[in-house]
Amino acid sequence: MNEAVYVMDGDMNILYANPAAEELTGYTGGESVGKKCEDIFCEASFRCEGSCPPKITMREKKSIFHREAETKTKAGDLRQTQISFSPFYRGAECIGSVVVIKDITDVKEAEERIKHQNEFLKLIIDSLPHPFYVIDANNYSIKIANKACAPTGLADNMTCYMLTHQKIGPCKEKEHPCPLEEVRKTKKPIVVEHRHYDYDAVSRSYEVHGFPILDDNGDVVQMIEYTVDISDRKKAEEQREKLISELQKALDQVKLLSGLIPICSYCKNIRDDKGYWKQIESYISAHSEALFSHGICPVCIKKYYPEVGKRGIDKSDAS
Repeated sequence: MNEAVYVMDGDMNILYANPAAEELTGYTGGESVGKKCEDIFCEASFRCEGSCPPKITMREKKSIFHREAETKTKAGDLRQTQISFSPFYRGAECIGSVVVIKDITDVKEAEERIKHQNEFLKLIIDSLPHPFYVIDANNYSIKIANKACAPTGLADNMTCYMLTHQKIGPCKEKEHPCPLEEVRKTKKPIVVEHRHYDYDAVSRSYEVHGFPILDDNGDVVQMIEYTVDISDRKKAEEQREKLISELQKALDQVKLLSGLIPICSYCKNIRDDKGYWKQIESYISAHSEALFSHGICPVCIKKYYPEVGKRGIDKSDAS
């Protein structure tokens, strides 16, 4: 056997140790036989007082007893082990126990690394300011959620549609397609816009990002989803569109003068696009929103009203 095997009598004396036992503890079979279990592989004896697994196994005549414990080596190192105790009998009397010890140090270290990695990953996910979760593609249940999604945690078997839409079934609206359904069809990332309820049950606009997680067969088994609140952006876009519409409406009402305008060099009348000559005031009024007020400039006063020009004029006289 690859596992260390010891056979002990009813007084916890070692009767046999297999070669794998030497590999685990460093003690040869010859060094082990005749010694107490606590002298070779057991935890310190004071830890076993009243709760020694082999003694409990033999006393209560259990068929087998399992536990995890630290097993010391000849060099003084401690190995994480899984120990099984099986009593054996002569008639009705329990006369000993077979102890099988499996070294699980590497497994426990790997579990510890995975635990730390999971804690680190959770810390990273919880640091994200946007709701983030992992959804089971088969039943829409949320497997992982960060604090931005659920500050106090989620109820058991919470689904994405129940959490974000307060519905009893997946999204079916054409204008708001279900991200998971689209990801299952395309097996590609997707971005859609949805109205979601936040954790305070307030409906807001969100940009939903979905990323597929595929199995070895290429099927979508889970989807990573995170959402970005775009309510303020949508409001700004609506205000911008409203402003553009109002400006366009105002521009449509404004009449502009453009192009080459034919004007008489003497009387200053303007020829319109139908060939008629009109006073400049009439033409500009018809082609713009400008209004006219009339006055007489100083030159014209001297020319047409010389008696006024002789006594002198000021700017107020010309208006």
